[in-house]
Amino acid sequence: MQNTSRFAPDQLGAGADQALSSLAQAGNDAALLVEEWIKARNAAAVQATAELGTGVARKTARRGLNVLKSRGVDVPSTPRTARIVAPASNLREAWLLAPDPNGVVGIVLAERQVSGSYQACIAYFREAREVLRVQSGLLSGSRLEKTMRDALGSSGYAPVQVPWGWAQSRLAERRAWHAARKVAEPLGWMGAEKLLADCPAEAPPHPFEDPRLQPPAGAADGLARDSSHLHQWPEFRSWLPGDRSVQEMLLQIGRKFGPTPPTAKEVIDPIIKEQIAAATDRYFTPERRATLANRMLDSGLSVLARLGEEAAQQLTAVIQVIRGAGLITNPPSEIGFLTTFFDKAMAMLAVQQGGRLRVPIPAPAPGQSAEAAAAVETAGADDAGEEDPLGPEGSAQAGSDTPAANPENPA
Repeated sequence: MQNTSRFAPDQLGAGADQALSSLAQAGNDAALLVEEWIKARNAAAVQATAELGTGVARKTARRGLNVLKSRGVDVPSTPRTARIVAPASNLREAWLLAPDPNGVVGIVLAERQVSGSYQACIAYFREAREVLRVQSGLLSGSRLEKTMRDALGSSGYAPVQVPWGWAQSRLAERRAWHAARKVAEPLGWMGAEKLLADCPAEAPPHPFEDPRLQPPAGAADGLARDSSHLHQWPEFRSWLPGDRSVQEMLLQIGRKFGPTPPTAKEVIDPIIKEQIAAATDRYFTPERRATLANRMLDSGLSVLARLGEEAAQQLTAVIQVIRGAGLITNPPSEIGFLTTFFDKAMAMLAVQQGGRLRVPIPAPAPGQSAEAAAAVETAGADDAGEEDPLGPEGSAQAGSDTPAANPENPA
C-alpha cells in the first residue's frame, strides 16, 4: 500500500533507538510524527519519546501510551536510568539555526545532564566575522526547544541537528577570530567552556558538502540557470541585495528611459530586464559571491532536512556555479537565483509605493546631458553610507547586529 504520510518510511518505522533522531529530523512536526506512531501502534517509539523526548512531542507520547494500553498494545518498559548509563556521545546534541536575511547564523551546543536538563550554549555570528551574542545556562529540554524556536521566529524553517565536532569547530573559529584581532568577546561564554573543551584540531568538512548531494554530471549549469524558484523556499525568501545597489539600478533605468519615460510595456520591460542583469553583474563581485556561497551551505542543511536530497542537489549545483562565475564565462546575470535578488527588490518597492514603481529620472542642469546627470546621481548613491547583507558592513535590511528574533537570556 502506498505511503501517503508526510514522513519517510524509516521515520514511521523507527524503533526505540531511532525515535529521538527521527523526531529531530521531523522538526516542528515532531508531535505529528508521534501521533503517526500511535496510529501505527509503534509502542517502542512512543515509549522512548515519553521517557526521553522533550516539549509537545513528549506530552503527546505520554498521552499516547494511555491510548495504546487501552487498545491492548503491549508497551515495552524503558528503565528511567537509561539516560544515566548512556555513552557520553549520545548525551551531546548540536543544532544549526540557518542564516537570517542579515546573514546571522546560530550554533547550539547542548549536553544532557543526569537530571535531564541541558547545559547549553547558543552563539549568534556572521561567517568570517565576530560573535554577536552568546547565551549559556542550564535549560530544560522544553526551554531549549522554545529558545531555538523563538530565535527563528516566523522564518518557516526549524533548527537542524548537525555533527557535534563540526559545531564546536565553527564556534572555535569565531573565538579565534576575536583573539587574533584582540576584539572583545560578548559576555555569555562562562559555563560554556567545557562544551568546547574537546574541539577537533582540524575543522571537519561542512556537512552539506557530502558527495551524495552532488548534482548529476553536467547538470549544474542548467540547474543554476533555472534557479529563481529557490527564492520561494523559506530559507531564501527574505534575502535581498543592498539598498544602494537597488537605488543605483533604478537610476540606470531612469537614465535609459530618458527625459520622456516610455509608457509601452514592450519598451519598458526590455530596459528593466537589461538593467537587472547589469545590476546583478555589478553587485555580485567575487567577494560577495564567496560570502553568499558559504551562507547557502548553512541554509542547505535546512533545505536538506525539509525537502530531501533532490532539492539539496539543486542547491549544490547553484552554489557550484556561483563559486565559478565570472564576468566572461558564467556571468552572475545568467544565474536565476542571483537575478531574482533584484526582481524581488523591485517587486517590494512597487508594493511599498502603492503598486507603481517610481523610477528617478535625472534632471540635467542647463547645458548638461541627461547621461551626465545620471552619472552624477549614481556617484552620489555609491558614496552614501549603507550596510549591505553581503558586504563588509553587514545588513542593509535591519541595520542591526542582532538576529531577527533575539531571545532573552534563557538561564
